[in-house]
Amino acid sequence: MATLPPGLLPAHPPGHGCAYLFEGLEVSRGAIEAWLRPPIEIWSAAASAGCGLIALVAPWALMMPAELGLATASLAFGFAGFRGNQAWRVWRYQYGLTRYKVTAVAPHRLPRIPGKLYLGEGFAWGQQHTQRRMDATRPHAQAYLVEGPFIRSTRAALRALRSTPLKPLAAALMLPRWWNPLSEPPDLGGTPVLHGVEPKEVPVTLGQKHRPGHLLVLGTTRVGKTRGMELLATQDIRDGKVVIVIDPKGDADLMLRVHAEAARAGRLDQLYLFHLGYPDISARYNGIGNFARITEVANRTTNPLPSSGNSAAFKEFAWRFTNLVAQAQVALGQVPTYDLLLRDITDIEPLFLRYATHVLQTQGPGNWEVLVEQVQARIEKRQLSVPRTLQDRSERLIALVHVLKDLQLPDAVLQGLATAVRYERSFFEKIVASLGPFLEKLTTGPVGKLISPDYFDPTDTRPIFDWMQVIRQDGIVYVGLDALSDATVAAAVGNSMLADLVSVGGKLYKTGLNPHHPTGKIVLPEVACHFDEVNEIAGPEFVPMVNKLGGSGFSITAYTQTIPDIEARLGDAAKARQVLGNFNNLVMLRVKDPGTAEFFCNQLPDVDVQHLMVVTGVSDTDGSTETDFTSRNEDRLTTLREPMVSPADIMALPQGQAFALLEGNRLFKLRFPLPDPANDRFIPASLQEIAVQMRAKYRTSEHWAGQTDWLKDMPVGLVTPLGFVDEPADEPGGEAK
Repeated sequence: MATLPPGLLPAHPPGHGCAYLFEGLEVSRGAIEAWLRPPIEIWSAAASAGCGLIALVAPWALMMPAELGLATASLAFGFAGFRGNQAWRVWRYQYGLTRYKVTAVAPHRLPRIPGKLYLGEGFAWGQQHTQRRMDATRPHAQAYLVEGPFIRSTRAALRALRSTPLKPLAAALMLPRWWNPLSEPPDLGGTPVLHGVEPKEVPVTLGQKHRPGHLLVLGTTRVGKTRGMELLATQDIRDGKVVIVIDPKGDADLMLRVHAEAARAGRLDQLYLFHLGYPDISARYNGIGNFARITEVANRTTNPLPSSGNSAAFKEFAWRFTNLVAQAQVALGQVPTYDLLLRDITDIEPLFLRYATHVLQTQGPGNWEVLVEQVQARIEKRQLSVPRTLQDRSERLIALVHVLKDLQLPDAVLQGLATAVRYERSFFEKIVASLGPFLEKLTTGPVGKLISPDYFDPTDTRPIFDWMQVIRQDGIVYVGLDALSDATVAAAVGNSMLADLVSVGGKLYKTGLNPHHPTGKIVLPEVACHFDEVNEIAGPEFVPMVNKLGGSGFSITAYTQTIPDIEARLGDAAKARQVLGNFNNLVMLRVKDPGTAEFFCNQLPDVDVQHLMVVTGVSDTDGSTETDFTSRNEDRLTTLREPMVSPADIMALPQGQAFALLEGNRLFKLRFPLPDPANDRFIPASLQEIAVQMRAKYRTSEHWAGQTDWLKDMPVGLVTPLGFVDEPADEPGGEAK
């Protein structure tokens, strides 16, 4: 006797037969689904349709008058449609488990959802999807997770026709569409089962009000992080936000996408391109020229220096000395740059002479010049003993040091510089041995002119930008750090940019964009930051950035491969966890690090997964009755606690697909759409040439999802003296492409 599973209700009361209502094997008002089976509903649908056809065409064969035949045909066709729809649902579900779904969308056609950021197509993942995923792992289901032999053999025959005159027919039958079972499936890796467990897709979005909680995108190389970055940055540019894109690799497609979207949005005059690999097209940026406190100059300059072991003491001395030099330069009316720091650190004597003269003129006695000349005359006549450490210095410097020692002026910077010049040259060079070579890397060649701009060079017309200027004019900045060519310079520039942003964010938090607003209201900007390969640029300044800048109007989207990458960069697992704890939204693409996958899965609850077990048994009798044996068949429904998503699921994601925890641990399964380059003419010829050189120099973009490069064959943009020529709108009232 079969036991009745919980939730399965009989179709008739006991004693009136033992029939049960199934939708296929999906139980009405029950908890069991059975999608992995033959679509047997098609047979009853065909039989019903045949009966309906007979009743309609030849009602006399069923001994019916024409009117009754018409009514019977209507009922039969209706039932056939009902059962056919059930069969279609089963087939569609099984088809989705074997096929990757890939769609392309033009950037200007991305959905516009008020108050939302579009992430892609997908669905909310729940217990039923975990159940379906577990069902698909059982042995009896494996036959439904591969294409049938008819499809495989037909596709092989069509491939053979490609070399015959029937090639057009083969191409038409193998049209690359998701719904075409004969098309060549794209090789995205992973398994299509994870997305196929839900046939119905909806747009997956993140509320704009949740974006200041920041978004972290994790995924191994070549799974679609940069393409997802294009998707999100495109929408931020379109929505009129301040957009800052920092790309350590210097991806050509990403740079061109930012430029194209700025042109399409009519914001080309607000765009700054900064690329260390191509200084000719780059704007200039001084990472240490803007600060709220003078100590920030030394912080940004010395942060990239090693600080472990014996290097810590040298780093602290380098910080102190850099801080003295920076204070002296600012007091003398100079804007600190890496080039000026290197010059004054390498030879501190000219800076000391200028600063000492400045201080004596403002704070010294009226006869200080006479005192210095008197001491200098005594030195020339050898009437004054000179310390051994100062014997290689100029007589003017020695005289100033002697006079300042007697005057004891209350200027800490002057006293510090005086102490520095009293060091023996060889000893001083050893102390700053790590700082000098590092600054030389930052100031050598054309790159040095980018990050140490000469503000008074009229021949250099490249613009100089700073973050406050960019924010005030609602600007767009693309930063390519060319880390594949020089990781040290890329990390130093990236660190200084992030530290500069933190400083600007602190100002905005206190005063807003307009500190003199008549109502006293603090007006905050909307700043969308996108940091690719964030582990390359994350330093000590990154912790307060994600911890506090949400209150300044910043929304940070960080992209990296694994959690250990962040730990290795910060040098401390606790700091890495502190950073991760400030990302309220998380998108997880495929990763290969188990710890990173577990970090995601541990945030999800366990769910009840049901398992239907079939039990069959036979028992012999003792022979005392006419019955020789008894048999029984049972269906036992058991419930197990399983994780909603396992690390193995994360590691089996196809390219361009991800799980997402959004808005307070709401779990979604999504896939990113590919950018469609059709009729996109917003790229000038000069940038096209740069992109070709970048691809030849280093290939960082993926041949993602088996697609051709979306910019490689794009027509050159139309340029006029007034700028870019818009294309005609798709339809009246539509957007321009």
